Amino acid sequence: MKKVFVLEERAHIVSELQWQFEGEVDWQVRGFSAELDLFQVVLRENSEEFLVILDLSVGKQVCLQFLQRFMGSRGSFPVIIFSEEPKLNLEWALREMGVFHLQLGSLEPERIAKICRWHFDLQRPVQSSPLQIDQQSI
Repeated sequence: MKKVFVLEERAHIVSELQWQFEGEVDWQVRGFSAELDLFQVVLRENSEEFLVILDLSVGKQVCLQFLQRFMGSRGSFPVIIFSEEPKLNLEWALREMGVFHLQLGSLEPERIAKICRWHFDLQRPVQSSPLQIDQQSI
């Protein structure tokens, strides 16, 4: 199961992503309004099965607190930051804290869904074809 956890004040990103993944049974999108609740859930999850989206509208301090906890946790997981306002002065600091993508400007659910799919495609192990033995050579 591929899981997307979203920290936001209102369920706008969650509802848009649920619509993007509609009909795909292996996706779960879950929203959180409290940073600590989100962090406690991600600590219990397999880090290869989820990613986190932080909406900076919940507050820069809240997002930075989550990222600080993230850096101090025993595992690592991918984080996407969404902000309607340009945050160019924070971009490098956010990337150093482990953010792998910043989505600035208007919400583009198709683009965010595409990035989520891309991330999970990279996580899927490459399966080699089974070894076939030529029966005639035996």
